[in-house]
Amino acid sequence: MQYILRNTHENYTAINNTFTQDKQLKPATIGILAVILTNKSDWVVYPDEIARRLGISRRTVDEHFKLLEKAGYLRTFKKSLGRGKGVQTFRFFSDVKITD
Repeated sequence: MQYILRNTHENYTAINNTFTQDKQLKPATIGILAVILTNKSDWVVYPDEIARRLGISRRTVDEHFKLLEKAGYLRTFKKSLGRGKGVQTFRFFSDVKITD
């Protein structure tokens, strides 16, 4: 007989299993999304910080972000700050596919 033990009383995050079972996603992509979803909902996602936490390159994080966006778990919006002032990027992540 097999048992799965979980400590749900401290340092616990409830997430939907949908993304963990999605065949479109690579195991590493699932891991990156899990790391993102375990933070507070108002936490701003910085790809450099994700790369540093996981000990991977920023380029690798960007590749997995593209997979998440293609699969529907990430939505990116860019807002212009005015001519010559740059662009602000907003990323929205979800444990289920984002629909319009």
